[in-house]
Amino acid sequence: MKAIRSLAAAAAFLTLVPVAAMAQAPRPFQNSWFWGVKGGGAFMSAPSRANLTAGLAGIDWLITRSKGGLYVSFDQSFLSQYAVLADSVQSTDTPSQVNLKNMRRVSVLLMGYPGSSERLHPYVGLGMVYTQVGSVKSTTAYGSADQYSLAQSIIQQYKSVFSPAVMAGVQFQRRNTGLFIQALGWQANQNFFLYNAHGFNASIEAGIRYNFGSSVSGDN
Repeated sequence: MKAIRSLAAAAAFLTLVPVAAMAQAPRPFQNSWFWGVKGGGAFMSAPSRANLTAGLAGIDWLITRSKGGLYVSFDQSFLSQYAVLADSVQSTDTPSQVNLKNMRRVSVLLMGYPGSSERLHPYVGLGMVYTQVGSVKSTTAYGSADQYSLAQSIIQQYKSVFSPAVMAGVQFQRRNTGLFIQALGWQANQNFFLYNAHGFNASIEAGIRYNFGSSVSGDN
């Protein structure tokens, strides 16, 4: 009986070794989902500054399949600018000046992966971004109730906007961790506070992502 128990224990050990090895094995880049953190800089224009560079930080979520995928991110750019509202309703009204602080951005893009190696994975994306000024505060007194109402209407209209966007980047994969660098460009919109006749805004970002598992249902 002792010999049988020993053989059973040995068989169980040999069965568990490959399972443990598979659990520790690097997950592939394809058919996976990653969470990441990133930092970088945004390059834009504002009414008070033609060429504006602002630091940014954020998180992202990358889903990969064999040929395509999905990218979602949230980030914030750190800036302080001002704008003047054309909100006079009477000739005696003084146009309001507002302070603009920080910019939030949500990006959603469909992804493609043109070529790949064991560790190096380039990618491109096409989609939309939603940009919003974090805080808009007036620095001048309103001349009338009508001017206040008009100013608030303009602030709501120009505080946030949707724009088409494109992305290109590359991820260096080592086991289940990926280091990446990417560039995101989005169309400047004249119905947004941070606009100064430039047609395009961009950001350069770098960060780290971790592979949390398979993006294919039922795949372990």
